[in-house]
Amino acid sequence: MKLIRRLTAILALCLLVQMTVVSWAGAEETSLGADVSAGVVSVIATAITLPLKLITCAATVALGGTAYGLTMGTSEIIREELVAGTNQTCGGRFYVSPQQVKQLVREPELQR
Repeated sequence: MKLIRRLTAILALCLLVQMTVVSWAGAEETSLGADVSAGVVSVIATAITLPLKLITCAATVALGGTAYGLTMGTSEIIREELVAGTNQTCGGRFYVSPQQVKQLVREPELQR
């Protein structure tokens, strides 16, 4: 149990440090530190996003499929919602790119 707490604390500290380093880099500046930080944050964000997106996709398909099956395929509304929900949760990328991280850092700077 202590090991899990320590690993969680270390991961949170690493994430905080990496996000801070990326935010200190200016939007127009490109440096090795900013690129490495964005890459590390990208890996961490992907490690969190991938399983959550897979679970959400599987739950959408399972629950929507069950509801559609209970109506014996006669409900057009459930079919439309199932297709829309599946496209939303199962579509798109299952990873976070370093460019996305850099873009998220730049957005608050652009609002100033």
